[in-house]
Amino acid sequence: MLVVIVLVVLLVLVAAVGLVVWIRRAASCGRTTDAPQGARARSFIGDVLCRSAMTSGGFARLEFFDWGVRLRGVAVVSRWIVPTWEARYDELALAELVTLRFSRIAVWLRVRGEAGGIGFLSGFSEEILRELEARDVPVSRAVAQVRSTAELYARGPQ
Repeated sequence: MLVVIVLVVLLVLVAAVGLVVWIRRAASCGRTTDAPQGARARSFIGDVLCRSAMTSGGFARLEFFDWGVRLRGVAVVSRWIVPTWEARYDELALAELVTLRFSRIAVWLRVRGEAGGIGFLSGFSEEILRELEARDVPVSRAVAQVRSTAELYARGPQ
């Protein structure tokens, strides 16, 4: 009986540490601005792809506002594991399509003067690019296949 209790405690401890590490890694991909609340014009459900986090299962939402875009978790719990990332339309240098070897196509959003960016994995990439184009954001429809997200961060600031 003592062995079972020790195993359960150990499992709970490992799960808690894993969750804390995931939350910290996801938060490192976050970016917020002093954006006004504004009314959401459109949103898409999908997942996030960044240097230290990748989700699968529809945990993220890409929201379009009159001021810019916000990527965040869809539910209270997923807001802990999905970084909140915001950018104004005039800050976005490029929206491009990227894919990892065995992954869906992501819309990779780059901010002027900053290395890296963030990716939004979704089956609606063409619609997302149309939304961004309508707001004068430069887009690239050529799909770049990368081995890891490190390649996307190594490209340097735009």
